[in-house]
Parts: sequence; C-alpha cells; structure tokens
Amino acid sequence: MSAYTRAYQGLVRGGMKPTEAARVLADLRQETGDELGKALRVHADERYAREPTDSRAIHRRKKAQRGAMCRGADWIAVAAAGPSTTIPAQRNTGSTT
Repeated sequence: MSAYTRAYQGLVRGGMKPTEAARVLADLRQETGDELGKALRVHADERYAREPTDSRAIHRRKKAQRGAMCRGADWIAVAAAGPSTTIPAQRNTGSTT
C-alpha cells in the first residue's frame, strides 16, 4: 500500500491525525525528491562520461552539461523537501477606514 493510500485511509477512517498524515506525505515527497535527484546524477554520469576520443573542448562541454544536470538534481531534492521555514501568519491588510 502506498503512503498516499495509507494517509487517505487513515484520515477517512479516523485512525490517523491530520498532522501525522501531513508528516507521512512530506516524508514521502522528500524521499521521492532524493531518489529523483540521485537517479538524475547517475544519468548525468553515464551520459556525459569522458570518451577516449574526446578532445579537450568536447570534454569541457560535457563537464559543463553534467554540472548543469547535477545542479538540476540538487534543485529537485531541495524543492521536494518543501519550505525550510514555517509560513508566517498573514496580516489583515484590508483597511476599513
């Protein structure tokens, strides 16, 4: 059973508190982001590996492309982790005067 199904059934049947369901889903999201980031790094290593016939220019280009893909993998992991701080309370900006 997936974490999504477990959280949904726990909420519907009343066996799980909303905060616990949110924690389960946040953990799943972070785990998925970590796995995607790692897989993207492995793919970058395979795709942009140095070949014996590569010139220096081709190697530099592959190195830059691999770096860009790894930065994307890092971003995926950070974005999937969710906000790093709590959301501040909103103020009532509607003036009645």
